[in-house]
Amino acid sequence: MIELRPLPHRRAFALAWPAIVGNVTVPLVGLVDTAMLGHFSDATHIGAVALGSTVLSAVMWLVGFLRTGTTSLVGRALGAGQDDAAVTHAQRAAILAVTLGGAAVLAQWVAIPAVMAVLAPAGDIRDLAVQYAWIRMASVPAALLTLVISGWFVGSGDTRRPLAIVATVNVVNLGLDIAFVGGLGWDSAGAAAATVIAEWLGLALALVLWWRAASSPVRAAVRRWRGRGLRTGWRRLAAMNGDLFVRTAILYSVLTFVTAYGARLGPDILAANAILMQLMLLSSYGQDGYAHAAEAMVSREIGRRDVPSFHRAVVASALPAVAIGAVFTVLYLVASGPFIAVLTSIPSVTEAADQYIGWVVWLPLASSLAYLFDGVFLGSGRTRSMVTTMAASAVLVFVPALLAGIAWVGDPRNDDLWRAFLLFNVARGVFLGISYVRVTRQGAWLATAHT
Repeated sequence: MIELRPLPHRRAFALAWPAIVGNVTVPLVGLVDTAMLGHFSDATHIGAVALGSTVLSAVMWLVGFLRTGTTSLVGRALGAGQDDAAVTHAQRAAILAVTLGGAAVLAQWVAIPAVMAVLAPAGDIRDLAVQYAWIRMASVPAALLTLVISGWFVGSGDTRRPLAIVATVNVVNLGLDIAFVGGLGWDSAGAAAATVIAEWLGLALALVLWWRAASSPVRAAVRRWRGRGLRTGWRRLAAMNGDLFVRTAILYSVLTFVTAYGARLGPDILAANAILMQLMLLSSYGQDGYAHAAEAMVSREIGRRDVPSFHRAVVASALPAVAIGAVFTVLYLVASGPFIAVLTSIPSVTEAADQYIGWVVWLPLASSLAYLFDGVFLGSGRTRSMVTTMAASAVLVFVPALLAGIAWVGDPRNDDLWRAFLLFNVARGVFLGISYVRVTRQGAWLATAHT
């Protein structure tokens, strides 16, 4: 019997609230782009941004291990009192970020048109989406390095500086969006340019904040760039990041399918789904606040090899995580109309969004355990379980639910798509919860594969 009292609620809240505020501002990049185009442009440009963002989001999601992997490795190293090891983990991640960012910029000229040819039929939407993605790709190297720095901060138990970084990025993006889209009428190209400038300014701020916060031993370790420790340990990093890559690839494949499916149902459905997806992302980033808190706390406790404190951290994060999901569900239930009105004033798009908002209303509550357990398994380094549960959710739940809906009616419908997506998110939380119980019963939390 594990003693769960006293629970570290104050510590969890201190870590969670900056992460919640910061995370909620992350989708504001997409929300602001969508809102500006929803009021100053048309459905074609909204759809183009939705498709173009799909490609950029693919890059950022698939390399999200730069943040999550850094948090887990740095947190466990610091928990074990190994400052030099923590710095070395971050340095390897930074080298990887620069390499991947450069590769993405070089590959974009071939990759983006090829991907767009799959996602949308030939026409104005596809052409504008390609243009948007090409411009946005210039922000990728900056965004990847910022992920590494944010991962260090969260791993060290600091969620306030990441808040400052994302807040700056989004304030700059908002101002430039108003200027470029609303003022100069640059439409989707202006939205892309605003994001590029904001991301590079965000990286500059992140570097300054990190150096100012670094202790003398950490700065000294950074200066030993050519130390032996930096030349080793890549296999361990690759194993953990490989798991995170596959897990995220499965998740992003589902999200991409949602966008592509909507594109085949017409421009109004595509634009409406883009708006609904932004609302889903808004709630998910807010819920991720306590997932980040769990990630930071459990990585430290695993590093200290303190299993009882690990479980207390999980429970202290789980209770408010579910409560936040319920709050978002109630908020969308009573105020979905105003949310949609903020994002678009195009009658046909508004009508379509109103028709399908009911599915998004329940997503925050249904997904709350999935987000929480993501943080737990990331922080503990048990990334293989994340791969298997994500695959099971997609193959055993999402695909059958979608096919069953289509077979029942006989024609593809947007309702079938959102129903399958809702069940997919429920399954993620259920399968991860089962894994949590299994590992606990086995007493295997300290037997982490990637430590």
